[in-house]
Amino acid sequence: MNSQKFDLKQLRDHFSDIGEKRWGQILHLEELESNFKPVKEGKEELSLNHIKIIRKDCAFTRWWKMPDISEGELAPMIGVFVKLVPKDKEVIWKLFDILKNIEIVSCILRFIDPQNYGILSPPVENILNVRGKHQVEKYLNYLDDLEKLMGEYNFKRIADVDMALWALANLINYSELRHNALYSDIFNDFEQTVNPVKKIMAKNSFEQILEELPLYKAELFIDSDYILAGIIAGRELELFIKSLCRKCGIKLIERTKRTRYLSIPELSEKLQNKKAITKEEDSLIKEWWNIRCDLFHEEEITITRNQIEKMINGITRLKEDYQL
Repeated sequence: MNSQKFDLKQLRDHFSDIGEKRWGQILHLEELESNFKPVKEGKEELSLNHIKIIRKDCAFTRWWKMPDISEGELAPMIGVFVKLVPKDKEVIWKLFDILKNIEIVSCILRFIDPQNYGILSPPVENILNVRGKHQVEKYLNYLDDLEKLMGEYNFKRIADVDMALWALANLINYSELRHNALYSDIFNDFEQTVNPVKKIMAKNSFEQILEELPLYKAELFIDSDYILAGIIAGRELELFIKSLCRKCGIKLIERTKRTRYLSIPELSEKLQNKKAITKEEDSLIKEWWNIRCDLFHEEEITITRNQIEKMINGITRLKEDYQL
């Protein structure tokens, strides 16, 4: 697959028209950036006046509810934005403590410093599968993802990556946009390529289960991709048989005129002959090994989801019974 065909950057130019077509309005980002620029330059402090400016934006009030705060509550933010650095954890926490909403925090940071900050919104959060132990960590992880994509696609600002992703999220979520002649080719390029956006989506999704046992991962995949689940289970079956053979003193290799590695069915039979496993278990192991071989080698897969599920459950029981 071509991993370079899809160009996220081109969606930045469609941010406004996609927003208008889908929602009928968008944030007045250039105006908001202009109003908040003095805060970054140290000419102004973040104040209730800036909060009022945000509240006047109809698109903002449609998607977020700004909490009621006093001027005094903004006092911890005095002087911090002129020294703002990328992924500034301390500043993000300070704003979050005041506003209690990481999405609104991300909006303010993006208006102040679009070079280094983007908006964390549900459409983009969901397509990238952004995760974190808490809201601030989630936002920092999101900024990491934006930074990677900025480099991959040669964006100039983090905010532009966010805008392009938001446009993409709307294409993914709404079929009327996907089939629009202006965007259909872009969407098809995204669908048909292994691209940096998809790699981040996959990384974020799988990160949660990286430390899980392989058979547990196989169970998690059973509904989405039972063939992959079966392949994982097949590997675990092989490792189980070899471990049990070592435990029982059964050699994995025969040496006559030439060295020959014994197959899993052969090893299973040796285990059964030694009464290390039952005849029924030997039969099941051979049945599961045939399933494994079909999954690995056959072009036309006739194995069913139900067979894979029974295989996973059976191997799990064997490992538990023999403590391997």
